[in-house]
Amino acid sequence: MRLFIALSLPDSARATLEALQARFPAGRPVPFDNLHLTLAFLGEQTEEAAEAVHEGLQTLRSPAQRLTLAGGTVFGGRHGQAIALEASGGADLTTLHDRVLSRLRGVGIAPERRRFRPHVTLARMGARENAGPVLAVLASASVGPFLCDAVSLYASTLHPDGAIHEELARYPLALLI
Repeated sequence: MRLFIALSLPDSARATLEALQARFPAGRPVPFDNLHLTLAFLGEQTEEAAEAVHEGLQTLRSPAQRLTLAGGTVFGGRHGQAIALEASGGADLTTLHDRVLSRLRGVGIAPERRRFRPHVTLARMGARENAGPVLAVLASASVGPFLCDAVSLYASTLHPDGAIHEELARYPLALLI
């Protein structure tokens, strides 16, 4: 199964993002239920590996994450483009990412080696499509701050119309008052 670990976004933030997506003149919007911030992409894993990841994440301790999304960006190229808003969460978000990677290494799983660029993907476009009009909509967009109070382990199944994400487990983050 294809796995990833992500911050679960609150419904209020996803609703704001969905309203923003409705203004896009092009692209295929990411469905409401698929809006998330990826912390680690694990790719294809066995059921045993998924169970090991679950066990490792049960020891994860971190404060809830206060995020703001702003700054439209494009990822990809030859095989398609992902249009996203960049996430700022400061040192807490970087620390959470490092803790997730540590748990993965602890159970013998090696996630993709990419520089951590926290973002929420909002739409997908073909490689030759002009992302400029969508980025223009995002130019002044800002969502948040909002609080993410859980990390989730997801399975992702690819379909011609896009991926379907299934939450396998949820790990609460501490709410600090």
